Amino acid sequence: MNVAEPLIMVLMALAIATAHAKLPPPTPEEQAAAEKQKAAQQAQLEKQKKQLEAAQERVVQHYRQEKGGAPAAGGRKLETKDENMPKTTKELPGGVGPKPTQPQSGEAHSGQAK
Repeated sequence: MNVAEPLIMVLMALAIATAHAKLPPPTPEEQAAAEKQKAAQQAQLEKQKKQLEAAQERVVQHYRQEKGGAPAAGGRKLETKDENMPKTTKELPGGVGPKPTQPQSGEAHSGQAK
């Protein structure tokens, strides 16, 4: 038993050292791919934001036609803020699931609905 304890301690020390090792910095290709992915996500967000605003405008116009409401103050178009957009608009089509930039949501681990 005395021989096993130091061996276990050495193996644990090696495991800890391996766990704390740093990864090499990303290559220029990986950085370019990450920037491209980020730009694609931003473009997707802008596209869906414009679609949401257009849908909201259609609803407002329909409501005004039905109810005879007055136009908005100053007749200006209201813009949707980025923080008011749903989480799914930030995800590219086919790019669902947890990623380092978007960790898994707590909803995936919640219990049964009551």
